[in-house]
Amino acid sequence: SKSSEEIKQQNSELSEQVHSLVSKNSAMKLDIEDLHKKLEMAELMIQQFSNQAGSLDANQQLQMALEEKASLETQVAQQLSESLQQLQIERDQYVEKLKEEQSIWQQRVQQLSEQIHTMAGEKEKHMAQIRELEANITEL
Repeated sequence: SKSSEEIKQQNSELSEQVHSLVSKNSAMKLDIEDLHKKLEMAELMIQQFSNQAGSLDANQQLQMALEEKASLETQVAQQLSESLQQLQIERDQYVEKLKEEQSIWQQRVQQLSEQIHTMAGEKEKHMAQIRELEANITEL
């Protein structure tokens, strides 16, 4: 019985280890696929560079790379500027919306305050009438 329990325990542990190894294997397969893709991209870049290298000298390649870098930097700066402008517009619209809502709530608070004041006046008037009626009842 003890031996059977020990074997079951060992079997369970080994099963967990197998499951862990299968998971690691799957992860490694994904990593290998990613590395193959990166390798293919690198080979394509090398091939393109080799094709360009045959027709251009190093100075021309450097100049082209610098021009492309400057162009990309200009594009990025332009996109950042446009994004910033868009964000500022959205912020201004949001601020305007908040101001409108604040105004609406202030008007509502003012209306409620006026209603409370009016009701308080009516309450005082009604209380005076009640006192007057009570006095009349007392006289009667």
